[in-house]
Amino acid sequence: MRNILFAFALLLALGAATNAHALLGLFENNYRVVFDAVPDIKDDRIYLGEAVMGDITKRELKGSNVVLTVDVKKEFLGNMVDTTVFVAEGGRLKHATLGPSAAPLKEGANVLGFTDALHLNLFKAKAAMNDLGDYLRKKADELAR
Repeated sequence: MRNILFAFALLLALGAATNAHALLGLFENNYRVVFDAVPDIKDDRIYLGEAVMGDITKRELKGSNVVLTVDVKKEFLGNMVDTTVFVAEGGRLKHATLGPSAAPLKEGANVLGFTDALHLNLFKAKAAMNDLGDYLRKKADELAR
C-alpha cells in the first residue's frame, strides 16, 4: 500500500495527475468530446465558467477528427445535457450550451466540440432550424466514427 501511495505521489509531483488518475481507474463520469479539427488546448482540465468541472483523461486522433475523453465531477453532472457542447478558448476546454434542455446525457455520450467561438457561433446559426439536442448528438456521433 505504501508503494502505491508513493507511486501516486510521484506521478502527481511530475505533473501527470491525469495519467495517475487513469492508471488507478478512478474515472466515473466519462464523455467523449469530438472535434473535426485539432483544438488548441494546453490545460488538462475542463471548465464551466472559471470552475473546474473535470479533466481531460485521453486524447485520440481518429482520422482527421480529434476525440477527447473527459471525466466530469459528480457535482457538475447536471450540466451535461443534450444541448451541451465544448469550445476551446484560451488554451482551455470550456463547457457551453446551445439552448434550454430537457434531457440529461448518458455517460459515454459523444459531445460536439468546437475549435473556437467563431465555429461555435456558425454552428449555432445552422442548428437553429433543427431539433437541437437530436442534431447535436447525431453530429457528434457522426464525427466519432
